[in-house]
Amino acid sequence: MNSRIENNLAVARRYVELYNTDPERFVRECYHEDYKVGAMGVCWYDGIDKFVEIEKAVQAAAPGRRMRVTAMHATENVVVVEAEVTDPVRGTDWSLPFCAVLEIRGDRIAVDRTYAEFPKWPGLSL
Repeated sequence: MNSRIENNLAVARRYVELYNTDPERFVRECYHEDYKVGAMGVCWYDGIDKFVEIEKAVQAAAPGRRMRVTAMHATENVVVVEAEVTDPVRGTDWSLPFCAVLEIRGDRIAVDRTYAEFPKWPGLSL
């Protein structure tokens, strides 16, 4: 594995860690200021403050929610994260599978295309 792929996997691991622990740091430390996020099939959005607001709302509505990774696939400029969101309030059997295609520039995410059944995402109202 080359250093660029290793770097991209490190970015993706940080993305998971901060999603699960600190929504504001998740956005500010993982995404470029000029990022684009696509909730695929629903909308695109940008703007760091807007993204922080969305992530804080999700965490407030589902403070126990967590991302559990099932697989990561990396290239020299993209990491695909296959995962699921779990939320103990919804029960131990509840999960929402998703796939995030993350385009990495340097040490941050420049474009995030996430595929999921968004109406079921805890706390999310797009």
